[in-house]
Amino acid sequence: MKPILSGPIPAFRRDLEITQIDYQGQPMLLLNDALGLQPESVLVSPLVVFVASVFDGKKTARDVRSDLARHKVILSEEEVQSVADQLEKKGFLETEAAAAQRLHLLDEFRRSPVRKWAAGARGLPENPLEFAALLGRFSQDPKGPGEPAPPGADGLPPLGLVSPHIDFFRGGPTYAWAYQELAKRRPPDVIVALGVAHLAPNSPWVMTKKSYETPYGPMEVDEALYEEIRGELWYDPLEEEWVHAKEHSLEFQALWLKHIWRRETPRWVPLLCSGFHRFCTDSPPSSVPTIEGAVRSIGRILSQKARQGRRVMVLAGVDFAHVGRRFGDAQDVTADLRSKIEALDRASLEQALRLEADPFFLSGIGDGAWRKVCGLSALYTALRWIQDLSNGNDVSGRLLSYDQAEDPAGGIVSFASAVFDGGPTQKK
Repeated sequence: MKPILSGPIPAFRRDLEITQIDYQGQPMLLLNDALGLQPESVLVSPLVVFVASVFDGKKTARDVRSDLARHKVILSEEEVQSVADQLEKKGFLETEAAAAQRLHLLDEFRRSPVRKWAAGARGLPENPLEFAALLGRFSQDPKGPGEPAPPGADGLPPLGLVSPHIDFFRGGPTYAWAYQELAKRRPPDVIVALGVAHLAPNSPWVMTKKSYETPYGPMEVDEALYEEIRGELWYDPLEEEWVHAKEHSLEFQALWLKHIWRRETPRWVPLLCSGFHRFCTDSPPSSVPTIEGAVRSIGRILSQKARQGRRVMVLAGVDFAHVGRRFGDAQDVTADLRSKIEALDRASLEQALRLEADPFFLSGIGDGAWRKVCGLSALYTALRWIQDLSNGNDVSGRLLSYDQAEDPAGGIVSFASAVFDGGPTQKK
């Protein structure tokens, strides 16, 4: 056994995806590298992830042992060090080697003409038929909407759609509610898609011209609308384009869109949003001149498209509360806490369904932002642009599904699906 290091253990990487699976009758956790630094997923016990959740880059093995003891997990310093050694060998700790590899992969992304398919590393099938069967099971799940919508549906496209971005195996039925609603409709002419940039870039919105690869073919960018939107930003939205490389919040939407509409899928403009609350800790984004100016000017562009008869749909791939040890909280998630989170989430969603963007945002940052609503800025932007698309006409927001799922590393994540109808683009 290696000697115990006297210095701090490197931090457990926060850009890992952790999925709970059943392996030989035992609950196990699948660690997947969200950036692709390590191409292979690794199966570990829940105890390993629990121990790793204490690694913050500051604590020594002795410190970690003491922290674990307070949670009635008794390990020796040698055992803590062994967990650290295993994770470091797999590249799951924040080391200099991991940082160097990250730079290499990001350079590779910049040179690629497309945003390559990444969801296969998350256990999703690459065969379109297998993928369709998986999505069909989500529809028929007890939490799902039931049988998939029949082909050839002819309803008018909505102004807006809210979908989760949690992994399919936990949120599949809630995705199915959103995309079965779309399957009943004709495709819009173009989609403006807003996802969450989990790697926290500096840019408020990060864009890309790269097509998103899917098993059904590429999800292509509407270059004309891309250029119009880009022209209203005060910075280069491609400066941090690398955050699109492995980000799942829009890739999962591309998969569903291509699944339901296939060759009829319209082009889109994908934007990844960082957190606006760093600009406005106790006020809405409308109080920040740069953010507000861009939201308004892009909204005017979309409004004009709608007046000209072009059907534009705004899509938000967002989740809501993130509470528990995985997300830096000390408390355990109890039944009472789950109920409290749901009540607050539903109150925020009611504001969103009424297109009350500022109150919705304030509900997310209130009380120290303890719910950690990761889709806050993306959905705020979507609500503003859905309102602009209405051109003063009534818009009806409808909640389709709400759910919560346990995080394998400790905690819960909440998510929902909703649809917005109305406005001049939907008049026959």
